[in-house]
Amino acid sequence: MSKTVIITGSNGFIGSHTAKVFRKAGYYVIGIDREYTIPNNVDYCNETKIGDFVDLGAFAAHYHSADAIVHCAANSLVGPSVGNPYAYYHNNVEKLNQFLHNLHDTYKWQGSIIFSSSAAVYGSTEFIPIVEIDNKEPISPYGRSKLMGEQIINDHCIAYGFKGIALRYFNATGCDLDGELGNTKDDTHLIPKIATAALTETTLIINGDNHPTPDGTCIRDYLHVTDIANAHLAAVELCDSFSEGQFDVYNLGTGSGYSNLDIVKKFVEVNEVPLHWSFSGRLLSDPAELVADPTKFIHDSGWMPEHSDLETIVKTTFDYMKKTYYNN
Repeated sequence: MSKTVIITGSNGFIGSHTAKVFRKAGYYVIGIDREYTIPNNVDYCNETKIGDFVDLGAFAAHYHSADAIVHCAANSLVGPSVGNPYAYYHNNVEKLNQFLHNLHDTYKWQGSIIFSSSAAVYGSTEFIPIVEIDNKEPISPYGRSKLMGEQIINDHCIAYGFKGIALRYFNATGCDLDGELGNTKDDTHLIPKIATAALTETTLIINGDNHPTPDGTCIRDYLHVTDIANAHLAAVELCDSFSEGQFDVYNLGTGSGYSNLDIVKKFVEVNEVPLHWSFSGRLLSDPAELVADPTKFIHDSGWMPEHSDLETIVKTTFDYMKKTYYNN
């Protein structure tokens, strides 16, 4: 009998790629999301529920037998969290707490939970690359909500015997290698914004050229979304070796950083398109540099970032967006 995984936020960018990986690995995949953000994802879920992840009634029977839950559902943008902190604490903290309570109190669930955390839990740091034990001083409501989420899951693991892993993603990007899944058209992250500017022949606005970095633009560790999806599978398998109540945190990244201008130039080179860009003021919620040390997860799980070279990242993004949204 195949194992069962429940993925919250299954129709989002990371959740959809994760559903595909688990389905291909032979899992029975149940998806929960508030809307059909990435419609093609339904092909990779055996069942899909549209609604709040806290409302478990429709899949009550599955919660008793689910081996693992991959919790991707969240409000997930740094900038908007500064302007609307209520939405982030309500969805990412209050609802997560209620969700875990329901799993134990109503459904008597026992299994592994994999949590989509973020490098935003670290905030600005002078230590590069970042290791898991470094200080965590998030500078946005989004980052604080993710750190709170880790603590909430840890406490529930201790109390109820769940097994848990929090994966601190650095910059998730790229699109499905087969061209079947990708980001939304209005994605505000850098590489989709570059693709949109190239496809619409508009000027790309880069936030800040006066950071304390070699070219003045932010440096980030870019990780292909398929590598993140594979890490979710590796994390579920790693939890099989955990004791009841055990929880751990891991960085997900490549260990290498690239500046915004590095990405722009690589995009132009690989996709052979013209691009115009200019600079605006830097965002206060943007640390100058975030680069992961992923050694711990690589050592414990055997996972490796196999698709996170910049050429693959910028090519898969551009190919998906021009095919899906601009029909080029």
